[in-house]
Amino acid sequence: MMSPADLDALVLAPGTKAVPLDGSVRTLGDLAGRGLSLLGGDIPMPAAVLKRAAIDNNLSVMQAYVDAAGAKLAPHAKTTMCPQLLARQIEGGAWGLTAATMTQLKLCHEIGAPRLILANQLVGRAEVEALRDLTTAAPERPVYVLVDGEAGARGIAQVFAAAPNAPPARLLIELGMVDGRCGVRSVDEGLALARLIRDLPGVELHGVEGYEGLVFSDHAVRDATEVDAYLDGLIGLHRALRADSLYAQDEVVLTAGGSAYYDLVARSLAGEAPGATIVLRSGCYVTHDSGFYRELLSRMDARQEVHGAVGAPPRLRPALEVWTRVISRPQPDIAMVMMGKRDVSFDIHLPTARRWFRPGLHQTAHNIDGVVTAKLADQHGFLTIAPDSDLAVGDLLGFEISHPCTTFDKWSVLLEVDEAYAVLGGLKTFF
Repeated sequence: MMSPADLDALVLAPGTKAVPLDGSVRTLGDLAGRGLSLLGGDIPMPAAVLKRAAIDNNLSVMQAYVDAAGAKLAPHAKTTMCPQLLARQIEGGAWGLTAATMTQLKLCHEIGAPRLILANQLVGRAEVEALRDLTTAAPERPVYVLVDGEAGARGIAQVFAAAPNAPPARLLIELGMVDGRCGVRSVDEGLALARLIRDLPGVELHGVEGYEGLVFSDHAVRDATEVDAYLDGLIGLHRALRADSLYAQDEVVLTAGGSAYYDLVARSLAGEAPGATIVLRSGCYVTHDSGFYRELLSRMDARQEVHGAVGAPPRLRPALEVWTRVISRPQPDIAMVMMGKRDVSFDIHLPTARRWFRPGLHQTAHNIDGVVTAKLADQHGFLTIAPDSDLAVGDLLGFEISHPCTTFDKWSVLLEVDEAYAVLGGLKTFF
């Protein structure tokens, strides 16, 4: 298994962003205990940082919320693909981890995840054989994978049945949406697939999976109603499968709940599926953000006021920031920074400047308003500012982001910092 010591000994590749340029840091472990400071000028820009206090808060309050709801948590690993953060989520009480691909799942298995969900269709000889090998080597750590049709079920069964020492593959039937992604489109389709699985060698049916996060518009109340209707269908399929005794005689998993509607999932499923383990799969809570997921959390607050749900949503704090320098003031109303599409998410909202620090003037980072990210190029950010702004070349700016998933995958190493932006260590991602 991959241990913290293995990661500390990892030699950083040439060109790793945000690593001191003087050669003093060669391994990931070298970033800790060196007294490095982002505000002190030790780190080349741009740099992605994670505030430890915010991470600790998010891990604690989310786990407490899920526990109180009577559910389990299998955070989606694709958000960070960072073994150190994933390990903290498990240590904090997570039931298991979720992955989108077998490559991601294998990494999660390597760090010792007690249970895994592949929240995607498992197709392809190499992928199915990898699952077979993992489950054979560690049958005490179950892996659940999705199917939505005969081809997928038969492909998995063929590989597992040919290996006499392999335990049966644990399958979850995915319920989809009309015009959505994968998944059966009706209870009848799900029942027909379950009966096929019952008659196939090497596979067992262990539950139902869904993903409600595809529902999103400017109409929050209508979205919630649509999600509730989808979850009713998920419960209906589960009840039909149980009524026909189509589940294996082992733990039955009913799972949904991304980062947008886990309150509705917990409210709907917790009391409606006796005998099933309810698993939520939110991943973005670990860092939260100051854009898309902040808006979604405010919608949860509004739903709590109306419906009561399962308790107030967790008080998450944004942990992820990207810092850089002002490198030019080419016009009175424009400032250029060294930060672009290679460094920060831009798929939902552009980053927002929130912190300002001028070496020699400030002792701590100051809040800043009135700086607007107008557009991003590959390595440059175009900022619109007031013509009389005091922003100067060399100043440091810290940006809060929207949608952490597409910032993490731009960094092989992120810096974990305290509230004064002293570097506490490095966090390695594997994308």
